[in-house]
Amino acid sequence: MTIEKRINEDFEYIYFFKEAFRSKLIGRPNLINTGGFNAEEVKQVKDFIKKNGEEFYTVDDDGLDKTEGYYYSKDGLDFEPLDKMTADSGHTQMFYKDKKTSEWKQL
Repeated sequence: MTIEKRINEDFEYIYFFKEAFRSKLIGRPNLINTGGFNAEEVKQVKDFIKKNGEEFYTVDDDGLDKTEGYYYSKDGLDFEPLDKMTADSGHTQMFYKDKKTSEWKQL
């Protein structure tokens, strides 16, 4: 099974932060028994997310503490990365890069 097929069939969403949380993959599997990815597959998954997903960043109230990452879901970008960063670092805002204009927009 290809990486793209596994991601689309096995995960509701999957994302990673560029530097935070050791850049590990974070996601919600559709089934409880969804297997993980080996080291080579992790690289392939991250490449797939970068190419097909959304680039984003979260910030705190003053916009100084910035955490960047990439997100993929068949349904588009949602607030899961912000929820994680709100709990971990008090971030309150999330922005994504519009693929058509390359402008950053608030989610």
